[in-house]
Amino acid sequence: MANTRAILMMTGAMACFAGVDAFVKFASRTMSAGQILALSSAIIFAVFILWVWRDGGRLFAAEWRDPVLLIRSTGEVVGSFGIIMALALAPLAEVSALGQAQPLAVTLGAALFLGEKVGWRRWAAVLLGFIGVLVILRPGMGGFDPNLLWVLLYIFGLGARDLASRALPTHVSTPFAVVWAMVPMTIAGLIIMPFQGGWHPLDGMALLWLLGMSISAAVALVLLTTALRTGEVSSVAPFRYTRILFALLIAVAIFGERLDAYTLLGAALIVGSGLYAFLRERRLAAAG
Repeated sequence: MANTRAILMMTGAMACFAGVDAFVKFASRTMSAGQILALSSAIIFAVFILWVWRDGGRLFAAEWRDPVLLIRSTGEVVGSFGIIMALALAPLAEVSALGQAQPLAVTLGAALFLGEKVGWRRWAAVLLGFIGVLVILRPGMGGFDPNLLWVLLYIFGLGARDLASRALPTHVSTPFAVVWAMVPMTIAGLIIMPFQGGWHPLDGMALLWLLGMSISAAVALVLLTTALRTGEVSSVAPFRYTRILFALLIAVAIFGERLDAYTLLGAALIVGSGLYAFLRERRLAAAG
């Protein structure tokens, strides 16, 4: 029963994250990426600092200077800016499909930087996943959209964040880590904003998109964290890939995007290779 609840929460988290992407795309029509980054991060910071205080924590606890936490926060800034720029400039379906390669980047990074053992089968899965990335990007072909390269910044940044999360000391709570990601994200957004046209006045719709984005992100983070702490990771983690289903549905139904064969094939390669790499890791863990 615990796994069932966790799976439902993970699926709900992925639906919320797909909703965040849609709200970002709407907001980008009237706001710059820097402004979206600054405002949404400030709102999420306000939510999670209340959580930290409720648990008896402090904003300037000694842990904020931990190098691993600083790396995690930097990765969050880089990845978040990359995905906001991608969503503002490129089709949602292709951005979401490419973003599914991020877990494969974590597998690659864990082998290169954390010394984790990765067998040839998982290396083959990583290679197949990145072939899927190339299928969607189509470099050198007529359908190539250079704006999709922002997704690679997202994959790199959030890959670094997830690798740092693995090495994060256990006494650093999830809310505290989120708070200290939102601080540099807010500052980075304020720094970037003048280079993208400065402050854009907020009308009622812009405020609605910001509110929807922030609420969806906060709910997603809570559901994700609770799911991973409630159920077995081996049962819950594969349901991360439901995000692509929600994203494609939103892309077609709300934004009127048309899915071409390259996007669908690339998404299938990325998701399939990601699931295989995960299942292979699960078998090895069970055998060990």
